[in-house]
Amino acid sequence: MASRGTKGQGFFKDNPDGTVTYRKGVGYKDDGKRKTLTVTAKNRAVCMRLMKEKEDNWLAEKARTVITDIDTVEDLCTRHLVFQMKGGELKPKSADRREGTIKNQIAKYPIGHMQVQVVSPTDIEEHINALIKKDLSVSSIEKALDVINAAYEWGVARGDIKANPALSIKKTIKKRLSKLEAKNAADADVIVLSEEEERAFQEECLKQYPTGRYKYAGGLIGRILLHTGMRVGEVISLRWKDYDKKEGLLTINKSTSLIINRDRKPDEKNYKAVVGTTKNQKARVIQLGSDARKDLELMSELRPGTQDDLICRSRNGKPYTATMLEHCMLTIYKNLGFGDDVSGLHVLRRTFATRMYDNGAGVKEIAAYIGDLESTTMQYYIAARKKMKVGSTTKQFVPIPVDRNKPKEGDNDE
Repeated sequence: MASRGTKGQGFFKDNPDGTVTYRKGVGYKDDGKRKTLTVTAKNRAVCMRLMKEKEDNWLAEKARTVITDIDTVEDLCTRHLVFQMKGGELKPKSADRREGTIKNQIAKYPIGHMQVQVVSPTDIEEHINALIKKDLSVSSIEKALDVINAAYEWGVARGDIKANPALSIKKTIKKRLSKLEAKNAADADVIVLSEEEERAFQEECLKQYPTGRYKYAGGLIGRILLHTGMRVGEVISLRWKDYDKKEGLLTINKSTSLIINRDRKPDEKNYKAVVGTTKNQKARVIQLGSDARKDLELMSELRPGTQDDLICRSRNGKPYTATMLEHCMLTIYKNLGFGDDVSGLHVLRRTFATRMYDNGAGVKEIAAYIGDLESTTMQYYIAARKKMKVGSTTKQFVPIPVDRNKPKEGDNDE
């Protein structure tokens, strides 16, 4: 049976084994929920002593997280990041990106050193102007604004900050940033390989020395990226048991990424690989085309293994990383003479999605296949403008729209 504690603070409960449990509310957590401490001991006196120690420790910990008048914007953003990480709100990779934004787009600028309580909407506008003058990408500037806004919202919700100075101007700044992305006639909406570049890339990936050794260690993986539209983290996580050779099906249910090794020991590296869910946290099974099936057959011949082995392994049997593949693809792009606009690994994913669309697939089906949102797929993965060589220059043009409901030439209507 429970009974109230001294001065009405908390409740004591006598347990069947003769011990006593003491529960006491000591305030509120960062998420606004009540914080209750619990101790169990042989009698009430010991319970009260243990509760005092536990309460003092909790209050000391909370005091370290309270935002004060001398805390800076960098402090606020960092504390909010720690709170999100403890609560599991961010994936490790997302936490690393946010930490990078705080370090590079906030801490290095005057606003990062300003006291939280004195920052005004004008200060935030001036910070955005400074980032624009640095010629940073619009997405990087937006991330900095979002980090500051979210941190202030968190501080206001905790009751440590009176108001969020970013709230009243966020919409206006976003609108202004969107205008910076306005494209001229020579700009591509989405960077993809032209059909000519795509053919050249596929052939280059298959090149071999007279000894039979492939010229590029990751060339076959590059072809798999091009022929499936997968993210690199998904590709390097695949194991042979994920591939149903008979049915031509591939199960994609995990993704590998490099994250900061925050608990690094002296003999460990600064980054470590972690395997988690796919980016949208949804597993999918995709049907492979003939090119992708051929790529996997060649991979099987090159790196044969058991069902539990990774499909993508280096020559010495180690797992691939995104960085390793990026270096490999960059070498291929340079050897083929591709322009500076063709870079990274995502261009292969965008090319795959665009080619599916050109061949008549709907945005909903493409999004499901590559594991993304329809809105994101339409905005970032499907190129409406096409590349066309005119002498020594490349033109970006919009072709005449095609009736997507009209049967293709050669289709049988029967």
